[in-house]
Amino acid sequence: MGSFIKKITAQVWQFFPNIFRTKVDIIRRSFLWRKHKTIFIHVPKAAGVSVNLAVYGKPLGHFYAKDIKAICPNTFNNVYKFSVVRHPIDRLYSAYTFSQKGGTQVMRMHKPSYYINHSDFKTFDRFVRNWLTRKELNRIDHVFRPQYLYLFDDRENLLVDKFYKLEEIENHYHEISQKIGKPFSLGNHNTSEKEPLSISEDLKDLIFKLYQKDFELLGYSR
Repeated sequence: MGSFIKKITAQVWQFFPNIFRTKVDIIRRSFLWRKHKTIFIHVPKAAGVSVNLAVYGKPLGHFYAKDIKAICPNTFNNVYKFSVVRHPIDRLYSAYTFSQKGGTQVMRMHKPSYYINHSDFKTFDRFVRNWLTRKELNRIDHVFRPQYLYLFDDRENLLVDKFYKLEEIENHYHEISQKIGKPFSLGNHNTSEKEPLSISEDLKDLIFKLYQKDFELLGYSR
């Protein structure tokens, strides 16, 4: 009976406007942010589930820093704020393989069958050239959105105290532990199996054009 009610509640919840659901979800999580004196901005497909588990003991979802600041300004201004980012090409490929499978047991895509069955998701090349180039990147599923949207305001001012590159995160475990007030290290959660990445130079150029602000604002080379 409990699972049935939970399922119905989740279905009804989807009928509310996204802006309302985001506001309620942020307010609900503000207690944990105050309790741990830390706001972790979860950029999808950049080890965010592992970081959430290390900091809070559970995933809290994906929110833009600017939305948290607007809805809970006192909390936002009085706790430590950080994030983890990833090389845009590696992250996009990870998001692609994640969507191909409809997600993982830890976290599902919103409409998994769409990505599993879509012909443009048969190869990474087709996905980028035929599907991604035709989308508004700030309006598609969170796993494909540019990373800078989560960390910067509309004038491209950085809103978190610091972001760490996933490729170098182990070098910063001690620093993060001191900031959040407890030992910090990452496990291996919400990962999807994928073939080694090998793409053409012209496809790399296309990804650079699509995610140019991520490369520039996050300090990644092509």
